[in-house]
Amino acid sequence: MHATDPRRARRWFWVLLALAVLAMGALYQGLRAAPGPGTGLLVAGSALAVVASTVQAARILTALTGPPRLPRLRTHRSDRPADVRRR
Repeated sequence: MHATDPRRARRWFWVLLALAVLAMGALYQGLRAAPGPGTGLLVAGSALAVVASTVQAARILTALTGPPRLPRLRTHRSDRPADVRRR
């Protein structure tokens, strides 16, 4: 991921972090609730939201604070441009 707009990336980081906190609260409530189909849906949905938002926030944080990534090296034959011939 290459952050072209750091302000927008930071804003999304904080939105995703807030979503993860809210989803964690819903997950906690679902785990304390009486068993049932609604509780199962609440637990499954909130757990999925916690994982997805945390992973995306971690990716954004890594892109914002990590060292710059080096360009990918072309190592495969299929990566060569079509107009370059091998002699």
